[in-house]
Amino acid sequence: MYHPSGVYPAMPTPFKKNGELDETGLRDLVIHLESAGVNGILAMGTIGEFAMMSEQERRKAAEIIIGASNRLEVIINAGYASTRETVKMALFLKDLGVDAIVAVEPYFYHPSPAGMARHFLAIAEETDMPVIAYNIPQFSGNGITPGILDSLVEDVRIVGIKDSEGDAMKLAEFIRRAPRDFSVMVGSDPLAAYGVCMGARGMMLGSAMLAPDVCIEMYRAALDSDMKKAFSLQKKLNNYIKAMRVGAFPAAVKYMLSAMGLPGGHVRPPLEDLSDREKRIADGYLRDARAMKELVV
Repeated sequence: MYHPSGVYPAMPTPFKKNGELDETGLRDLVIHLESAGVNGILAMGTIGEFAMMSEQERRKAAEIIIGASNRLEVIINAGYASTRETVKMALFLKDLGVDAIVAVEPYFYHPSPAGMARHFLAIAEETDMPVIAYNIPQFSGNGITPGILDSLVEDVRIVGIKDSEGDAMKLAEFIRRAPRDFSVMVGSDPLAAYGVCMGARGMMLGSAMLAPDVCIEMYRAALDSDMKKAFSLQKKLNNYIKAMRVGAFPAAVKYMLSAMGLPGGHVRPPLEDLSDREKRIADGYLRDARAMKELVV
């Protein structure tokens, strides 16, 4: 069974100014990441604005991503608020040939812990494919607890968890409870070095879109137990992270990609692209980040 490990940029979905999917831009982003040295990509997650996309658009974007990828492992979010729709999307992605699906926890409504566990277990049972649970309660309104994780790891098809909550103690508890072959993936950018040093198998980060080289070097340093180097690289990454938080997420990520000459595209309403003032703030953080990248660890 597939188990992710390494560095996986969380990829935005580029939209044109009129709101249409930028198919060429999406393809170009995948090709760019092919040459960046990362292990794979995570598509149509939170940064990918999956909740702003129709089912037809999500399917079309997935086809483009799979078609453009040659070497990269491809993981795509299949999540919906309902188990039924998540399974439906996951089966489509399985037929396309993704390496695994991520399933964001149910959102808007508030199932019990048992209902949350059954959601992920049903996806694994009905699709018979590698499933990665996605914990991001600050967006979903729900959260995966260590107790829920205990239920999920009983099914070998649930191969990992992307933890984007940003709670260092909870991340450490996930790592402690996870079986040896279970992939705890850090999804909170400020905790990347910490998580891998603690035993996480990799990272799925928006900042890895902006500085994949820093993330790769940081991951390798953490694997080598070179904590001084890993945390020095985390400091370099932190200016990108500060810039990512300007404006309505993920507008700054898209703006910075565009500033780097990549097809970041626009966000979809009701989200708004960065204002001129916000762009100046993001530019300042980006200059600081680039200056720090020149430092020798």
